[in-house]
Amino acid sequence: MKQEIDARRRVRISLFSGQGSPAGTYLFDAQGNFLEVKAGRPLAEKEIILLAGEVRKMPRISGREKRELLWEGERISLSILRYIHMTLGELPDIQAACIPDREAVADCGQNRRLTYRQLKEESDALAVSLIRLGIEKGDKAAVIMDNCWQNIVTKAAIEKIGAVIVNLNIHEKGEMLTALLRDADVKAVLIRQGIKAREHMEILYAMCPELRDQEPGKVRCGKLPALRTIVVTDPERPEKCAWQFGRLLEEGRRGDRDALEKRKRAVDPLDPVTIIHTSGSSGKPKGALLTNAQLVESALSHVAYMRLTQADRFYMTSPMFHALGCIGSALASMTAGSALVFHGTARCDSLLPILKAEQCTVLSSVPTVYLRILELAGGDGSWKGQIPLRLCITAGAPCPVKVFEGLRKVFGVEEVLTMYGMTEAGPGISSTSITSLDQAEHPGGSELWPGVNVQIRALGGPERAADSSESGPERVKAERRVLEPGEIGEICVESFGVMQCYYKNPQETAKALDRNGWLRTGDMGYLSPEGKLFLTGRCKDLIIRGGENISPGEVEEFLRKNPQVEDAAVVGVPDAQYGELVFAFIKPAAGEAIDSKALAAWCRGKIATIKIPQFMAETEAFPETGSGKVDKKELKKLASVLCKKPECRV
Repeated sequence: MKQEIDARRRVRISLFSGQGSPAGTYLFDAQGNFLEVKAGRPLAEKEIILLAGEVRKMPRISGREKRELLWEGERISLSILRYIHMTLGELPDIQAACIPDREAVADCGQNRRLTYRQLKEESDALAVSLIRLGIEKGDKAAVIMDNCWQNIVTKAAIEKIGAVIVNLNIHEKGEMLTALLRDADVKAVLIRQGIKAREHMEILYAMCPELRDQEPGKVRCGKLPALRTIVVTDPERPEKCAWQFGRLLEEGRRGDRDALEKRKRAVDPLDPVTIIHTSGSSGKPKGALLTNAQLVESALSHVAYMRLTQADRFYMTSPMFHALGCIGSALASMTAGSALVFHGTARCDSLLPILKAEQCTVLSSVPTVYLRILELAGGDGSWKGQIPLRLCITAGAPCPVKVFEGLRKVFGVEEVLTMYGMTEAGPGISSTSITSLDQAEHPGGSELWPGVNVQIRALGGPERAADSSESGPERVKAERRVLEPGEIGEICVESFGVMQCYYKNPQETAKALDRNGWLRTGDMGYLSPEGKLFLTGRCKDLIIRGGENISPGEVEEFLRKNPQVEDAAVVGVPDAQYGELVFAFIKPAAGEAIDSKALAAWCRGKIATIKIPQFMAETEAFPETGSGKVDKKELKKLASVLCKKPECRV
């Protein structure tokens, strides 16, 4: 696959005269061979030679840049786009041609397995039926499914016909689900029924009662004006208004393949392919719009950092409606030709037997799941050698030392890869490879991924509202000062992977992207002189005590070093004198009870006095967002109540 992808690298160059007039747009391959004129005048032979020389100097990584050249006494500007000329819909087809009989998907919940040949055949069949149902290139198709084989097939089919996948959290309901479907202009919705007792068809009926008596293909809904097609997966629970998934597969196998091949050829790598909604921890979820080429490059980077091969069996716990699941797990596994293993409804209690039965080599999850797995496995070493795990991947929170120590001792894991990213960044930004206890105890910062540029900018600063125009929001913001290495500020990112926009949300797009395309992450951190990235917390979680900034992440990391503490979550609570004080929620280690005064005493002399929590509360678990992150908003609400209780004051 890597050779195939490298052969498809392209460089698109737009020329502008010294007066800024466009001369044309031209396509080269990565070796500098001229391919075609995309727009404008033909190139002279001397111009082709000049531009080809520039192409050969460029890095083999997708990206955008601007350059200036002196050509026969005139200064000309180049706007350059480097990308991979491949769509997501092509990936299963390429793998089916190369490794047809290798296992692609193992759905342990439904006991269904697909080889790469079968994945191509099933997704082709569904794609044929979706074309017949009137799904056009650019139409939005929402997927409401847990981790299941139907999810994989559905998304591959949508990608092949050039429609746009709208990933929806299976936990959304009522008015929020209505708003997300409406705002995304969803024309088709594909549903797996009965996910964790959530009946999404009943939610649809509650929103649009008129759907109950309608026929498939004749759907009309006042609250969802774009909706025309509903597909459900369970043949035991047919719905009058919906097509049945299995029937569409059967009909598609006999359908018009010429129409499908024509549609595949019409899909461009630079076309939008998916809308992935943010977790919504700071309000209503926003839909990040990403292209085929962005996700192909992102998948390739994930494969490189995970060192995935066809021999790997990748167990995914992250839901496929989030970026870590659909890009960092499912898409990465398919790009590498690995086997993707999952169980849609598995609890931690059943995870160990599945990992053993499937002989998984890679596991992707969040720290809370790893802690539970280690607790279930026990410390007697009985699991070592039974599961060939070589790599554990974590995201959403730092990897606690005890997690790395436990994974190495209990399972013999060689490496823990902690990834930092966000949906809007496509999602990868940086990662930290931990292969020794010393690295776990003294993390040296995370390595920026190729093609990712980071600036640390000062918090605050003047800003005026964005104006709107026919061409979209003009993001006019005062540039915040770029900080020096070691100075803490907001992490801002520029890369090929950064989203196009929040779909149909110019106001939020203007807040997130500056006029040069830099993404404001909302995370705080700093760069070392060597260029390593260190995270210190979220800007909105920053605690300001008497004018001093306190990073919750720094306090949490310190508290985790206490042997009686398994995990900690820190928030600020209002205070009349200081503005805010530090409140720590403590999850004790197994068999331990927390003495808050003793823990505070342990902190003294080791951390700045203002950072020692003034309030503490013991808890068995932290509230989580839909993406598995600690829900700081809920903790702040709880802390504002608990801080009034004398027993919580240290």
